[in-house]
Amino acid sequence: MVKPCLIIIFNHRYDKNIPVLKKIYSSRFTHIYFLVPFYDGADPDVIPVYESSNFFQSYFAQGYHRFFREDFSHYIFTGDDCLLNPLVNETNFLQQSGLPEKTDLISGFIELHTLTGRPWWHTHKAVDFFNNRKGAEIKRELPSREEAVKKFNQHGMDVQPLSKENIFGTQTPPDKKWWQYWLFKQYHLQYKWKSYKKNGKIELPYPVAGSYSDVLIVTKESIYNFCRYCGIMAAAGLFVELAIPTALLLSSQKIMQEKDIRLNGKALWSAEEVEAVEKTFNKSLSQLMSGFPAGQLYYHPVKLSKWNNDL
Repeated sequence: MVKPCLIIIFNHRYDKNIPVLKKIYSSRFTHIYFLVPFYDGADPDVIPVYESSNFFQSYFAQGYHRFFREDFSHYIFTGDDCLLNPLVNETNFLQQSGLPEKTDLISGFIELHTLTGRPWWHTHKAVDFFNNRKGAEIKRELPSREEAVKKFNQHGMDVQPLSKENIFGTQTPPDKKWWQYWLFKQYHLQYKWKSYKKNGKIELPYPVAGSYSDVLIVTKESIYNFCRYCGIMAAAGLFVELAIPTALLLSSQKIMQEKDIRLNGKALWSAEEVEAVEKTFNKSLSQLMSGFPAGQLYYHPVKLSKWNNDL
């Protein structure tokens, strides 16, 4: 029997969004939980969590014992500023999306050895996997490197050494002078990561993938290990958009990406894109819900505090 629960993640505490989100989703999902940092209110549906938003994968591990139930078949995670298509509900989300019942869903994986152009500042955290935070004894808590590579390969993910361009990009970040960035790269390549060098490239000490991580569906078969690995990687200081996809790859038997299903999400990467959506729907939540594109899984971000709550 398919019986999901919806879990809404707050990167930052904004209690005013809770009743708005309940109004949006309560007619569509029977079981809704909210993971809210530092919450001290009385709402029984809210689970307080404690961590930086850079490592919000910790929220899953902290909340697991509150939101887990044996009869839940799926856990639908979404950000508080990520609105799901109003046609999607607890009875039809598999049919609407085309997601098979025993399959987890993530937006889309990034293989780090394919990165180029502008640097993704968090890639170097993948190389520092076991050294980002002191005092976290995590090696024995994770599958071995060999086992992890095998799991990645089973999901069609390759694990290759990284070039300096994969890690640092081909452009100097706008907040740094070229010589500062050159020194930063030399320190890591020639000194800090010397033991990882292999044929002119840097071998990851542990397999890591990237992904946009504001919508995620995890099955009951995967949820325990997924949450546990998320907690371990939060303790290790691994950035959330590296930790979540890596934890899912290690936990899941079968994963699909948005490109494989019927509905694709719409991520708004620029202020201009956000403004265009706000203008299209006149910042009216009622108009957004009634005019939501039929073939679209979600909009992200939709900052509820800027929209008229006219539902």
